[in-house]
Amino acid sequence: MQRMNPSGRWLILTGASSGLGREMAIVLARDHQANLVLVARRQDRLEELATILRERHGTQADVLPADLSVTAEAERVFQTATEAHPVYGAVLNAGVTHFGRYDELSWDGFMNMLNLNVTSQVRLTTLLLPYLEQRGEHGGLLIVSSMTGLTPFAYQTAYSATKSFLVALGCGLCLEMEPRGVSVTTYAPGGIATEMVAGKRFDSLRSWLMPADQCAAEGIDAFVKRRYLQIPGPLNRVGSVLMRMLPQKLVASTFAAQYKRALERDG
Repeated sequence: MQRMNPSGRWLILTGASSGLGREMAIVLARDHQANLVLVARRQDRLEELATILRERHGTQADVLPADLSVTAEAERVFQTATEAHPVYGAVLNAGVTHFGRYDELSWDGFMNMLNLNVTSQVRLTTLLLPYLEQRGEHGGLLIVSSMTGLTPFAYQTAYSATKSFLVALGCGLCLEMEPRGVSVTTYAPGGIATEMVAGKRFDSLRSWLMPADQCAAEGIDAFVKRRYLQIPGPLNRVGSVLMRMLPQKLVASTFAAQYKRALERDG
C-alpha cells in the first residue's frame, strides 16, 4: 500500500484533550490537513483544541466527549463518528497509567485502567477494521502502546501489562489486515513529558522524558507511512535493541531499581 493521505479526510483521535493526543491533533491538522473527531472526557479542553485547529490550521474538528472506560461509550463514539462523516482512520491514544507499588492500585483503579487501556481499544478496533475495509480507501489505525509493553516494568506493572497486550494486538492485526487493504501501526514511545507524569514521583525520571510535540510528530509520521512497530527517538531505539539482546530479567531489574529509588525519594 502507498502511504496514507489524511488531507481533507476524517480521522478519529481518542485521548485528545491533553498530552500526546493533543499534540497529535495539532500535527494532523497542521502538517496533514486532516479533519478530526476529537474524543476525550473533558469537553472544555476539546472545545479549546477544536477552536485552535479551526482558526490556526483551517481544518474541521468535531468534539465528542466520552468516557472510554465504559464499553458502551466506545460503541457510541464509533456510531456517532461514522454516521456524521466518512472516517478514513483512527488514532487510538486514550490511556491511563499507575506508577507505584502494585498494591497501591485499588481494584477499581485497575479495572478502570484495564477498561480504558485495553477494552476500549479492542472494541473500537473491532468496530473500525471491518468498516475501513468495506470503505476500500486503504485507511488505517494507529494503536498507541508504550515501551513498557516490550518488557515488564516493575512499579508500573499493571500499566506495562496493558501495553503489552496492545503491542501483541497491533502487530498481529498489522499482518492480518495488510492484505485486506487496511494498515495497523503500533506506536511504542518511552516516557513522555505530559500531565500523566506530572507528580513528584516522576521528578528523578524527567531526564528520560521525550517532549510531547516531538513524540507526536514521530507517531503521526509512522501512522502515515504505515509502519509495523515504531519506537520514537534514537536513544529509545538503541535501548530497545539492547533490551532484546540482554536477558529480560537483567533489563527489567535495572529499570525496577531506578523506579524503586524514585519512589523512595518521594517517601
